[in-house]
Amino acid sequence: MIFKNTLVLRYIIKENLFSFLIIFTFSCIFFISIDLIELIRRSSSKNIEFTILLKMALLHIPTLFPIILPTVFLLSSMNTYMRLNKNNELSVLRASGFSIWSLILPTIINVTIVSILFLFIFNPVFSYMNLKFKSLENSFFKGSSGLYSVSQTGLWLREKNDEFEYVINSKLYIPEEQKLQNVKIFKFDLNNKFLERINVENIIMLNTEIWELNDGYRLEINKLPMKFNKLQLFINLDAKKIERNFRPPESIGFWELDNYIKNLEKSGFSVRKHVVYKNYLYSYPLILLSMVLLGCLLSIKKNRIKKNFLMVVIGLIIGVIFHFTGDIVKTLGQTGNLNVFFSVWAAPIIFNLFLISALIHIEDG
Repeated sequence: MIFKNTLVLRYIIKENLFSFLIIFTFSCIFFISIDLIELIRRSSSKNIEFTILLKMALLHIPTLFPIILPTVFLLSSMNTYMRLNKNNELSVLRASGFSIWSLILPTIINVTIVSILFLFIFNPVFSYMNLKFKSLENSFFKGSSGLYSVSQTGLWLREKNDEFEYVINSKLYIPEEQKLQNVKIFKFDLNNKFLERINVENIIMLNTEIWELNDGYRLEINKLPMKFNKLQLFINLDAKKIERNFRPPESIGFWELDNYIKNLEKSGFSVRKHVVYKNYLYSYPLILLSMVLLGCLLSIKKNRIKKNFLMVVIGLIIGVIFHFTGDIVKTLGQTGNLNVFFSVWAAPIIFNLFLISALIHIEDG
């Protein structure tokens, strides 16, 4: 009996994995094509090579995995059990004494393995790809907000030394040239008393301590504005520090996230968005599991082809509603209007409990 159980387990794992790979490959090609068309449209007024646009589309695909993977697991689990039902294999297995739980265990094993690989191995790679995409987007599409924009008014920096405190606003940061453009620098003493303001066209970060200010005005209290072509500013702020403090959470790998949050918190900036994202990563296996259980619930019973099609549509609708509801609740958590636990964990836990109770109902008849 143990041998038969193992044989059936391996067979369903193989069938489910095959369905997953086919649907995942098709989904990736589909979304890459859509992304490439959009990039071509955006570059219609710019002279950008097609190979660069294709590279950007390939680098951007991991950012869509939060949508792609749950949908793929939903469809692959439904496809697996619909195929088994079509060949009457599930009916035979059920008549042989196999419970629903032993039949859906293979898909749960697959989603667990993929979740572990995604979280601990592929996520850091995908984060790096996201970072490269943002860098290319910032280089070739100047109209975009850029990688280091923190708000609609641009990039905001703050740096404090033993004598002064600087608050810096820049419209654009160019990583390749280590340059800030359209910059306003506000200088305060340690008692928060305003000392001067500097408006400058661009700043080149020469090293970790010196900035070269080009073409600007220096405004001090009770003094006339002073125009300058070049001016050096001694400040302990360089490109690496900016990158460390202002990278979006999606571009930070799983293994770096905790240290990044600690560094950001020490700098005095809000870490709520990154904390919510960290919890979202931890809860992601539950989200994938809920899609697998939903797929099993909708396809474990044998139906006609027309009803199978209807079940697929219902599954996709429920999946879309779950995804957008989760996004809305997560946004509330990022803005501080909702507790982190409720904004990330509550929805997948409740949904999984509901699906498990529905499967228990089917199992008990």
